[in-house]
Amino acid sequence: MTFKTTFSLVSGFALALAACGDSEPEPDANSMAADMEANQTAEYDPMERDYPLSEEIQARRDAFDSDAFQAEYSGFRDEIAAEQIRMGANMDPDAEMTEDDRAEMEAASQPRDASTNMRTRSNMTWSYLDRNDDDQLSVAEYAIWAVPLDPNATMPNDQGEPQLSADQANRAADSFFYYDIDGDTYLSRREFTSARRGENYGS
Repeated sequence: MTFKTTFSLVSGFALALAACGDSEPEPDANSMAADMEANQTAEYDPMERDYPLSEEIQARRDAFDSDAFQAEYSGFRDEIAAEQIRMGANMDPDAEMTEDDRAEMEAASQPRDASTNMRTRSNMTWSYLDRNDDDQLSVAEYAIWAVPLDPNATMPNDQGEPQLSADQANRAADSFFYYDIDGDTYLSRREFTSARRGENYGS
């Protein structure tokens, strides 16, 4: 078979494929609406439910140091209020990046809350929440995602700075310990994914 014959066959095959592509049916309006609705689903709110804790989990929850938590959380809120973009507007989009890097770059480009400088829950990536880059979330790091952003919902401490109310701190801690399946007082990526989805476990 000559080169010319081969070229003709390949060209004919390419034209046939192109013609098939033109006759593809348009996506139906109902499936497009369903896709759009799925993409706009609100982020799960962990503060909207009660969490049944087993005796073992409750014991860990009771040992929780709420003062240390408040101090760590306040430090993170101050850091967030002062930061511009934690990662990357200056990153080269053509550089080799991990999936985490790409997700963070996209989320970092989205608008933040005008009064707190915090991201919306749906734009809070693992990289954004893991403030000390140890690949796990403490209760305070988790609370950045879990607690509502409204600064008026917080109560001032002795220095007049906003802090979590007792109810906010308790609800965040309850949900944290509920999803801390291995009991190490940190959330792994898998455990946080469960929290983000609002998965249910037996007590």
